[in-house]
Amino acid sequence: MWILTDAADWFDRQRGESDQILDRWVEESQYSVGSMVGASATKALMTFGGGFVDLLRLGDGLKQGTIGGVGTDALRFAAVFPVGKAVSLLRTAKGVTAARFVADTGGANCFWVASAKALRQLHHTTNGRLLVGVEDLATVLGMPMNALWTIPNLATGIGFLQRLGAKIGAVTKVGTVREIERLLPRDGSVLMLAVRVEQAGKVVAGHAIYAFRNALGQVRYMDRTVGGTFSGAYQGTYKSISEIAPMYGASALVPYEAALIHNLYVKSVLHEAPRLFIPLLGFIAEERAR
Repeated sequence: MWILTDAADWFDRQRGESDQILDRWVEESQYSVGSMVGASATKALMTFGGGFVDLLRLGDGLKQGTIGGVGTDALRFAAVFPVGKAVSLLRTAKGVTAARFVADTGGANCFWVASAKALRQLHHTTNGRLLVGVEDLATVLGMPMNALWTIPNLATGIGFLQRLGAKIGAVTKVGTVREIERLLPRDGSVLMLAVRVEQAGKVVAGHAIYAFRNALGQVRYMDRTVGGTFSGAYQGTYKSISEIAPMYGASALVPYEAALIHNLYVKSVLHEAPRLFIPLLGFIAEERAR
């Protein structure tokens, strides 16, 4: 028997004695409404707390050497392991890989390529359809692929993505890497960035990229060049914005606006987590009764 099991057993004994005290209290009050409500609420809280205390028995099921025991421990583990976060990290890693394969359509379409990569990384669907490239965005929005709509600023582009069902925050002014890191959560969301392409201190063009956090929480940048080749070398994601500048013969890329595209999958997992634990704890109780 594990040491923490003793503590769990002690709690169960105390809960059993408390149940008896509450039952006597209700009987002595001639089953008054107030006593029944108070006793029921107290028992419910103790039962709820008992489910968490049962986690102290993690490992006892394995020691039984039975399938039921293993299953009980598996459920206890599921109740304490950050399942939603683990699944989120896995989806983020898979999403980044998928985004790398989104084709660059060429031309002055950096916003659309960046958007297609971002939505692919987030596994975004519109009307149940997974958007896997610029062509899909164009089809859903009714754009001609040979003349994609010009995006004059980030706010305009965000408006189109919202039509696709993406949940996006307000456009925010940014100017430093620290500000980008502050805006970027650790939940798989991505931060669309509008940057100025500078040459010798002069702005020569505009560009769109996005930032995200990898499975280790490190900030990385996705550009339309990712997944292609440069000077014969395969291009992966970038550790800094300055690494992207040479791809355009620029001396610097300077961010000035940002908008967060939320990872809706993670929010749905966290929202449903409480519903998951209740049946888990109930099933553990059934297994123990057997």
